[in-house]
Amino acid sequence: MEKILNDDEKIRRAEEIYFRRNNRNLSFSNKPAIREKGGFKNKFFLHLLLMFNIAVIIFAVQNKDYIFTSEFLGELERYNVNISAKITEFLKETVADEKKQEINDEIPSQNSNEEKMQNESNEEANKIAENSNLEGENNGEQELSSSLTEMELDVQNLKASYSFIKPLEGGIVSSGFGSRESEYQKVTGYHTGVDVAAEKGTKIKASMEGIVTLVSSEGDYGKHIKIRCNNVTTLYAHCSSIFVKEGQIVAQGQEIGAVGSTGNSTGPHLHFEIRVDDRFVDPLQILSF
Repeated sequence: MEKILNDDEKIRRAEEIYFRRNNRNLSFSNKPAIREKGGFKNKFFLHLLLMFNIAVIIFAVQNKDYIFTSEFLGELERYNVNISAKITEFLKETVADEKKQEINDEIPSQNSNEEKMQNESNEEANKIAENSNLEGENNGEQELSSSLTEMELDVQNLKASYSFIKPLEGGIVSSGFGSRESEYQKVTGYHTGVDVAAEKGTKIKASMEGIVTLVSSEGDYGKHIKIRCNNVTTLYAHCSSIFVKEGQIVAQGQEIGAVGSTGNSTGPHLHFEIRVDDRFVDPLQILSF
């Protein structure tokens, strides 16, 4: 049977329970504490609640005849309401503090993300501006190219990529490039080169280096020579004599023939042409005679 304790024994038993629990908590206090948000407040609150419970137990033991009266129960009800309200208010403050700390922790991260997004936006804007500039430059180049004739583009490329010298010294230009009128029926209306009048036998020099691709005496050109360098060809026509052979490599300035009046000609002169692929280019835009 359960032993019936008197009041003193009950008080002593309650004190033993209190000190045993308190010592057990102290034994755990030597372990490394895990610090969390609001940890100090929560621990203090638990200790306070424990001490309060012990005080309630002691009070109950000392006033066992009173605690079951209606008066005491009413007081207890009011107390529970008040303590519940205080606990609720305390917990709300704790939660509010934790949320405030979380917001403060998130603000730098949000600011960092906003700065990153702003930087990415600026970089994207710069790329768009650069692409717009490039497109503008490309469009400008295309407009410039479209405004130039094909011959003008060829002239620019020839001057930039090749070297030319005059094939004759002391000659006089008797007929330029392009459309022309003449009283002679055998002179064509469109001139594909430039005529340089000179005495018969005057030596003709290669205007540029290259390989001799043609030596011929047929057709309106009479005796003529073609020298090619890459996609550029120079032609020398109406010669009286020719000093080179097909397949021969010649240097710039090398003598390749002599002025004559062979083929469709009205007098001794050199008909000189410059071609890029199959396109004729005005020699007077490359050389000054």
